[in-house]
Amino acid sequence: MMTASTAEYPHEPPRRSSRRSTFIVTAVVVVITLIVAIIAVDRVVDFTTEQRIAEDLEPYGDADVNVEGFPVLTQMAGGTLNTVHVTADRARYDDVDFIDVDAKLFDVPIDTSRPIDTVEASAVIPLATIDSLASEHASLPTGMSFTTIDGGLFLKGSLLGQELLIGIEPKAESRRVIVDATTIRLGSAKVDIDSIPSFLTSSISDIAIDLDFLPAGLELADIDATDTGLAISLHGTGVSLS
Repeated sequence: MMTASTAEYPHEPPRRSSRRSTFIVTAVVVVITLIVAIIAVDRVVDFTTEQRIAEDLEPYGDADVNVEGFPVLTQMAGGTLNTVHVTADRARYDDVDFIDVDAKLFDVPIDTSRPIDTVEASAVIPLATIDSLASEHASLPTGMSFTTIDGGLFLKGSLLGQELLIGIEPKAESRRVIVDATTIRLGSAKVDIDSIPSFLTSSISDIAIDLDFLPAGLELADIDATDTGLAISLHGTGVSLS
């Protein structure tokens, strides 16, 4: 039996609400799918870009490359990568060996013919390489070579049948390493360099090792002696690797 109330207010399914919910869910799924697709494409571009940069650096050594920042797609579209982090256990540039290379390159152009805006880097120049550079770009006393003892840099040789060690203080000066004698050890005797007349120490003072082989725009910021060689910090703007 139908009452007046039932006839006046019939029950109908909430079709509009159901359709709206379905539309919202579909829209959300589409948006999420697009976001996931964009991220996936960006990661692929990021990987291929890192691989390409690593291949370009192969003439200098095996490098690990990390393109930092997200998304990479917009950086590529803009023609410049924000930050590229490059590390290598060993590298060779212009016939000069480096170890423990760690470099950050900022505002790196996609067009490799253009210079990199800013470079901050560190590396170690092995002792054998220092000897080679000194022989080519400086005048060392005959028969002497660089060595490190307890983190200090020395020139090592022999005199009167005894071991001769000359303590060296390295200093960074633009694109040169300046090494200055501080102490002299002959056998067990140690002498402060300031107590010796300058005409006797002129050949071991202010020895300059030119680093003109460095990429244009890159200069020494700091230098320190380590057990494996000279640890250098580099800084540069408008740096070109070509």
